[in-house]
Amino acid sequence: MTSTASATATQIHVLTATGFSTKPTNLSPTTVFFGQSLTRTTHSFGLVATTTSTTSSRFPVSTSAKANPTGEQKWTHEGSVTESLPNGMFRVLLDNKDLIIGYISGKIRKNFVRILPGDRVKVEVSRYDSSRGRIVYRLRNRDPTKPVYCSEAPIPSSGSKVKALPTLSRAWNRKNGDAIL
Repeated sequence: MTSTASATATQIHVLTATGFSTKPTNLSPTTVFFGQSLTRTTHSFGLVATTTSTTSSRFPVSTSAKANPTGEQKWTHEGSVTESLPNGMFRVLLDNKDLIIGYISGKIRKNFVRILPGDRVKVEVSRYDSSRGRIVYRLRNRDPTKPVYCSEAPIPSSGSKVKALPTLSRAWNRKNGDAIL
């Protein structure tokens, strides 16, 4: 197996006193290896210029992979929403029976994703504060053990009298004096 290692080329800028040229120079620098980085030190006119260039690792690493900008590692859990709290916060019962407070992430808030009690969600929980978590995804299927709260109104039977609301044309006719009863 052939291993290729490439070093990024850097120019050394020598710090000079006033009146001297500040163009890059290619003096013979002293090369010292520290782990994976290449350090060059140049002594010129009693001043020192140090540049560091890195060599590529043996194993290719994707440059398009995004690192966590905060550097904090999160645990991802699934759970079901048990209660809706104010300001986009929810009480979430995780699959491991922990009860946490979940708040809506920015993408869910931006796209107006509606989260109701009984919904299954993915939650990122911080390792430092395991009582709070960020809801990052609402799963498609609802929890079948939880009741659906939006259809609690009883459906009227066919024999009961239901008063229909006036349509736009009836309201317009009443306004003009033509009452239809």
